[in-house]
Amino acid sequence: MEWFLRRYHGFMVVKLRGYSPERFLNLCNAREIPVWNLKYRDGGYEFCVALDKFLKLRPLAKKSHVRLVVKERVGLPFFLRENRKRVGFLAGFVLFFLMLYGLSLFLWDIQVEGNRKYTYEVLSDYLKTQDVVLGMRKSKIDCDSLEASLRDYFPEITWAAARVSGTRLLISIKENEVLSRIPEKDETPCDLVASRAGVVSGLVVRQGKAKVKEGEQVEEGQVLISGAIPIYDDSGQLKEIHYVRADGDVVADTEYRLSETFPRLYTAEAETGRKKQGIFIKAGPWSGTFLLPSKEGEEWVYLTQEHQAKVFANLYLPIYWGIIRGRQVVRYERFYTEDEENLVSEGIYRNFVKNLEEKGVQIIENNVKILEDEAVCRMEGTIKARQPITQVQRITDLEETKELDEHSGEHD
Repeated sequence: MEWFLRRYHGFMVVKLRGYSPERFLNLCNAREIPVWNLKYRDGGYEFCVALDKFLKLRPLAKKSHVRLVVKERVGLPFFLRENRKRVGFLAGFVLFFLMLYGLSLFLWDIQVEGNRKYTYEVLSDYLKTQDVVLGMRKSKIDCDSLEASLRDYFPEITWAAARVSGTRLLISIKENEVLSRIPEKDETPCDLVASRAGVVSGLVVRQGKAKVKEGEQVEEGQVLISGAIPIYDDSGQLKEIHYVRADGDVVADTEYRLSETFPRLYTAEAETGRKKQGIFIKAGPWSGTFLLPSKEGEEWVYLTQEHQAKVFANLYLPIYWGIIRGRQVVRYERFYTEDEENLVSEGIYRNFVKNLEEKGVQIIENNVKILEDEAVCRMEGTIKARQPITQVQRITDLEETKELDEHSGEHD
């Protein structure tokens, strides 16, 4: 800020020569005339002094027998004096600041921070429904109302703050990190059935009746823990059936089949070393690109870096510019080398295993082989795993379950 004010009011760079420069500087200090950037150079001192203070230096220079020589005049007053006859230049200068002032009355950038669950796109779409868009007048933005509407519309947003800074709308939000309410416990009678075939390796029953035991082979859909608990009287006759929501953990050793193929021939890309560079400019709905066209048959890969124009820290403008960098490439077909085939196969296997591990599957054995022919590589084999296999299945016909358990009780 001080840098700007000094240039706005104007200052001078002065050369000080004579036999008593120290006395002159002491007099300046006593008269409260500030000087800065004091340097000893070429047998004398150089310093800067404000334009309105310069005339006060003359009697001090005379009193201390030193000579002052003006080396440079800096600032707006001197600039206007030098260009007072250039009417067109001054008119353009004034017009530029008028346009800058006009653009500063509108909103040209929206920033959101603190969002994790709600993406910027989701929040931006909501702002559009509230008529908060780029290019609108800043005076029409009601920050208090916007904060309240964000909290009301998005249930996970517990705190919101909005403010306008320059031509930017800055929105800070805080999302709820805990459940807004405790979910009601579901007591619907259910069985736990097998989601996949396998051999039971672990069984824990918290509620219900176990229908399998460790080491037993189970099939997909088979009841593992029943939610129907038979109650017998002293004579061993079935008295009633108590229905509960089965709960427990069943872990089984399962098997997955991996069968994937990929072509041995692929399209490779190599750079020729030729490069080119261009720029693009976008102002509102208008845009232009300045880049040499490519010749027919040439292939180029482009990388663009976009920037938004701004004045000072928060005065963003609806002007975008960027640099376009291109590199020429040639594409050709080639066969994978043995090492490359192994890398591709390893990538396929890792992705397959990653998808399983995200579901809580633990890999215990890998029996996958790579087979080759002239055209493709084939990955074939099995992967042995250990995983939870329980899934909930609602007991829909309670009477039928009762009859089945009665017959079961008779056989017992």
